[in-house]
Amino acid sequence: MKNPEPLIQIFCKAPVIGQVKTRLIPSLGARGAFNLYQQMFQRLVAELSASRFKAEFWISPDKEHSFFQQYRLPRFQQTGDDLGASMCAALNSGLTRHGSVILLGTDLPLIDCSYVELAVNALQTREVVLGPAEDGGYGLVGVNAKIPDMFTGIDWGTEKVLSQSCARLNRDGLDYCLLPLIWDVDRPADLPRYEAWLGGVS
Repeated sequence: MKNPEPLIQIFCKAPVIGQVKTRLIPSLGARGAFNLYQQMFQRLVAELSASRFKAEFWISPDKEHSFFQQYRLPRFQQTGDDLGASMCAALNSGLTRHGSVILLGTDLPLIDCSYVELAVNALQTREVVLGPAEDGGYGLVGVNAKIPDMFTGIDWGTEKVLSQSCARLNRDGLDYCLLPLIWDVDRPADLPRYEAWLGGVS
C-alpha cells in the first residue's frame, strides 16, 4: 500500500571539486564553487530535516560517495540519458511508494519548507505543480499521478525548459499550476544576490 504522505526527492550531485557548480569556477575557483555547493546542499537538507516531510536523495554520479554517509536519508542512483529521463525515473520510483512526489534541486535559496508546503497543497487538487525559475527552467516539479510526457524533447539547460514543459502539459490537457517564481545560484552574476540573501536570513 502506498504511503499517503508526500515524498520529497532531493536531486543532487556527489560533491567533487571541479565537477560541481562549474560555471562559478571562474569567479570562485574550483574549491570555492565546491564549498558553495556544499553550503547550499546542507541548508536545504537541514531545512527539510526540521519538517514533517519524508525525503530521499537521488544522486549523480555515485550514490556511495562518502559525503552522503553523514545523512540518514535513503540514497538512490540517478539513471537516464538526460536530465528529463533521470527526473522521470526518480518520480516514477517515488510514485510506486507514495501518493505524491516532489522533486527539487539544491541550488535555489527560496526553496524552503513553506515553499514545499505550497507544492504539497497544490497537489491536493492539481496533477502537476512546477516551481518556475527566473532562468526559464524550474527548480521543483511535483506529481500525484502517472508521470506526464513533459520530460521528452526538452531543450535542457536553456530558457525554453519551462515553456516547452508547459506546452506538453497543455497539449495533454493536464491540470497543473505554477508556484511563485524562484531563482538559482548558477552563474557569477547570481553571487551578489545570494550573498545579500544570506545576509537577510542570518
